[in-house]
Amino acid sequence: MMTLPYPFTRILIPYDGSPSAKKGLEWAAHLAHAGGEDVEQVTLLRVIGGAYLARHIQNVDLRVTRMDQVAAWRRVRQHHLDHEVLPLLEKGKRSLQEKGVAAPIDTQVAEGKVGEEIIRVAGEGGYTTIVMGRRGLSPIKGLLLGSVTRQVLSLAQKMTVFVVDQEATFDPDCPISRLLLAVDGSEPSLAAVRQGAALARGAKTCQHHLTLLHVIDIAKVTASLGKADSLVLEGVGIMADSRSILLTAGFQGEVEDKLRVGDPPRIIAEEAEAEEGHYSLILMGARGLSLLKQLLLGSVSSDVLQRVSRSIVGIIYP
Repeated sequence: MMTLPYPFTRILIPYDGSPSAKKGLEWAAHLAHAGGEDVEQVTLLRVIGGAYLARHIQNVDLRVTRMDQVAAWRRVRQHHLDHEVLPLLEKGKRSLQEKGVAAPIDTQVAEGKVGEEIIRVAGEGGYTTIVMGRRGLSPIKGLLLGSVTRQVLSLAQKMTVFVVDQEATFDPDCPISRLLLAVDGSEPSLAAVRQGAALARGAKTCQHHLTLLHVIDIAKVTASLGKADSLVLEGVGIMADSRSILLTAGFQGEVEDKLRVGDPPRIIAEEAEAEEGHYSLILMGARGLSLLKQLLLGSVSSDVLQRVSRSIVGIIYP
């Protein structure tokens, strides 16, 4: 048996006090618990973005180009920090401590475009994990208007991003009792299997049920008439490789294999949120599409996110 290192050692939590952010905070506490002494740092981050600027721009003389040199602006900014931002972060920090997080907890404030600042702080701080709440924009709004979540997912590299909808549901005593691993044979997908095994190992008191799901894309079946058997064999091999990783890692819970044919995002979402077998967590790998390709073609992970609300989605970026 090979002991896999705990993957979520430095956790960054963008936090604005909203219901979805509080739900993300709760999930981050579970990640810190599962990692125990392996977790080096938990950070609460508040990014002051354009909405704050819009509320107070009338207080600033726009003829002055350096806003940081305007006394009125500096006073407004400091008042916002002292009376809103810092108390909010301290309240979030106390909440983590009350939930039993033993790792060092700090707070940070940044200013700028929210998604870009989250990624900048994560990269410069060597964070392995981002846990962020999502207010649950509709697919049309998410596509047309953009969102912080979408921007973070398009820029993330070499980390795992957990997206927690405000409607997410999980057992507080055993938050990963049902875990869905969407596997496609890629290295990010296999990394998701390793992370799932490590996470389950950390939650020792739970009875784990883990499902390996491979979806044969119906588009490939249509394009490869007469070769469907080879696609099935490929899928069986992918799940066998994933099982081997779990076995090597010493995973001792229940494991189920599921092989489906259809549209991958739709099948994954339907499996995750079925009434008779709701999964608290989906782990999946990102294929590393460029931002342009994501905008033009979309991606399986972003499409899954648009379809689920009760399941937390963890996306591993290569």
